Amino acid sequence: MNHRLRLASVFLSALLAAPALAQTAPQAQLIGYAVLPADTFAPGPASGQYNGQGQRAEKPRFDSQPVQGFSAVQFGPAAGSYRVLSDNGFGSKYNSPDYLLRLYTVTPSPKGQGGDGSVRVDDFVQLRDPNRLAGFVIVNENTPDRLLTGQDFDVESFVVAADGTLWVGEEFGPYLLHFSADGVLLEPPYPTPDFGAGKDPAKDFVRSPQHPAVLADSPAPGQMSKATLGSSGGYEGLAINPAKTHLYALLEKSVVGDAPDTLRIHEFDLAGKRFSGKVLKYRLEDPAHAIGDFAVVNDNEYLVIERDNHSGDAARFKKIYKVDLSRTDANGYVAKTEVVDLLNIADPQNLAGFGTTFRFPFVTIEDVLVLDANTLLVINDNNYPATGGRGQNVKDPNEMLWLKLASPLNLAAGVGQAR
Repeated sequence: MNHRLRLASVFLSALLAAPALAQTAPQAQLIGYAVLPADTFAPGPASGQYNGQGQRAEKPRFDSQPVQGFSAVQFGPAAGSYRVLSDNGFGSKYNSPDYLLRLYTVTPSPKGQGGDGSVRVDDFVQLRDPNRLAGFVIVNENTPDRLLTGQDFDVESFVVAADGTLWVGEEFGPYLLHFSADGVLLEPPYPTPDFGAGKDPAKDFVRSPQHPAVLADSPAPGQMSKATLGSSGGYEGLAINPAKTHLYALLEKSVVGDAPDTLRIHEFDLAGKRFSGKVLKYRLEDPAHAIGDFAVVNDNEYLVIERDNHSGDAARFKKIYKVDLSRTDANGYVAKTEVVDLLNIADPQNLAGFGTTFRFPFVTIEDVLVLDANTLLVINDNNYPATGGRGQNVKDPNEMLWLKLASPLNLAAGVGQAR
C-alpha cells in the first residue's frame, strides 16, 4: 500500500470508529409559553431560616414553602398536567433543613395553545422516610412521618417505573432513591460504585463532599478529602429506557481521576436492583459546563441539556444534545448531535414578549421532556429567590417552553404523551 492509500485508510478507519461530531441545529420554534411567578408558595412550615453555614436566624424568610427549583419533569396524572421535582431548596445542604422535598403537580395554560400563559399548582407528593431506611440521622429523625428535607438529600432527577414507583437521582451521595408513588422511601439509598481504573466497585464508591461517610470522617488540616466528586456533581440526569427495564444515570461533574470534560453515565438494572457495570461517557463541550437533564427518545437515543454557568446577557451556551448510547468511540464517549440552541429560538408570534428571537438565559436549565416526535417541553430551575435571568433585580420565575423541533425525533413506542 502506498503512502497516500495508507493515510486514506487510517483516516477512514478513524472516522468510522469515532462518534458523530456535535453539529449546529436549525432554529427551534417557540409554540407555547407559560410562567409560574417566582413568589409562589404552597402549604407547609415556615422556611428559609438558615444560612449557608447552618446558622439559624431569628425569623424565617418565608411563611410557608416556596414552589421552586424545578430539577426534573415527567407527565402528570391528568391530561395537560406535569409532575415537577423541587431540588434541595435554597442551594446547599446547610441552608435547607426547613425546605421539604416534594413533587408538585402543575397544570399550565400556555400562550400559543389557547391559554393565558399561567401555571396552576394543583397538589404535591411529600417525600418521606417513615420506615427509617435513609441510613443516617435526618432532620426530622424523631417524628412519625420523617418528612425529608433539603439537608437530608439533594434530589435532582426522577422517573416513573413500570410499577408506578419513583426512582430519584440524588447529589449528596450520589444515590439512587426508590420511593412509592405517594412518596415513601422503599429501600435504603443505592450508593454509586466507582468503576474507574484501579477501583474495586464492590468496595470503592463515588462520594461527594456531602456524603454522610465523608462528613463523618473529615480530614485533618492538610490531608486530602475522601470525596471523589465535586459538590453538586451527582445525578442531575436520570432517564429510563422505553421498556422500563434500565435506568441511565448521568453525573453532573467528573469523578476524580477522569478527564475534567468527562461525565459518567451509569446503567442500573431494575430487575436485579443493581448497577450493571456498564458505564458510558459524555464529553462536555467545555470542562466548565454542566449538564441539566437526561431524557429518553428511544432505546439508544437520549437528550442532554448542557449549559454554561452564566445567566442573562452573560449567558453564551445553553443547548440540548441528542446522544446515542449505541455509538461510542474507542474511549467510550457517546456520539452527540445538537438539537436545540436555547439562546436562539424563533418566536414569530412573540409569545414570550421578548421579540421574534427568544433567549432562555437562566443559569440552571434542568428540565426537558419529549412530548412527541416534534415537540419538547423545557423548564428552568429558578433557584428561588435568585435573580439575573431576566434582570439583576428581577426574581427568576419558572418559565415553561413548548419547542417545535426543526427535525423530528425517532421516538420509541410509549415515549411521549398519548394522543
